[in-house]
Amino acid sequence: MGAEVKGSEVKSPLSSEFKVATEIYHCQNNNEVIWYGKLVDRLAGQVSKNTISNAIDTLFDWGIIKAEYGETENGRAGRLLMISNEAKPLVKELYEKYWKPINYP
Repeated sequence: MGAEVKGSEVKSPLSSEFKVATEIYHCQNNNEVIWYGKLVDRLAGQVSKNTISNAIDTLFDWGIIKAEYGETENGRAGRLLMISNEAKPLVKELYEKYWKPINYP
């Protein structure tokens, strides 16, 4: 199952939850800290703020992401998001196949 192409725009086959998870994976893989506000900025135009919030809750419920409190890039305290060890292989596969080619060619 590949990505659908509409004009020059490529549509991701991933659900909103997995779009959020793959972006978290991208940041984690590049040793960047990621939190809700930064995620909203990075996914602007692709996933709405409300959908990101709901997706984070769902991903926690599914055990795909975890969080710990730490320092954000601005030096403020925040809930830093990361992919759980158990879910890394699945999210990595989705990232490599669907997310990276569209967003990080």
